[in-house]
Amino acid sequence: MGRIISLMGIDGCGKSSLALALQKEFERNGQKTVVTWATLQPVLIKPFIIIAKYMMVRKHDKFDDYKTHITAKKKGMNKFAFAHGIYFLVMFIDYLPQVFYKVVLPRMFGRTIICDRYFHDLMLDYTITTNAKPNKMLELINFSARFFPKPDLHYFVTVPPEVSFSRKNDIPSLEYLKERNSFYEAMANDLNLPILNGTLPWEENCLRIINDFEKLKG
Repeated sequence: MGRIISLMGIDGCGKSSLALALQKEFERNGQKTVVTWATLQPVLIKPFIIIAKYMMVRKHDKFDDYKTHITAKKKGMNKFAFAHGIYFLVMFIDYLPQVFYKVVLPRMFGRTIICDRYFHDLMLDYTITTNAKPNKMLELINFSARFFPKPDLHYFVTVPPEVSFSRKNDIPSLEYLKERNSFYEAMANDLNLPILNGTLPWEENCLRIINDFEKLKG
């Protein structure tokens, strides 16, 4: 049975680069490894998302005016609070086969899976989308952990939101990153996750993960 390594953190913190670098290091040592983006790729839930965007924020592009966009979105989600449970159920059903294909199956074949985001990130996104608080996110993570394989190693890759914002040109606002970062911090604290400094050279973080991985084998 393979191992699961999960990396989480805000956009631009360096997860993807670290995951690919880590894969190369593992494969150099003969360890068959898969890097996967293991949060939700909308399929069943996509019509709900399209309709919600049309009804709530079609007049407010998040890249033009993020503050107006997010205000309209929050107002709309509050208006349709009665449908949050249905949204979660469809999202969860949508996600189950994706986890099987992306994580469970390669794990059964002995691969080491490096998750660039995992179900924890999906619960974070759902919580923010529905205007809930971090404690709701933590409840949903505990619930979801009954259905999905637990990471053998799980890290929070952290950088200041300002640094992340400067690294990428597809992030709508610094406030977008700050909000998500606060939720990631609450998650990392609750799960007692080890912290990786995303401003360090990737070699240092790779070495730490590889050392932790070797301890699992020992």
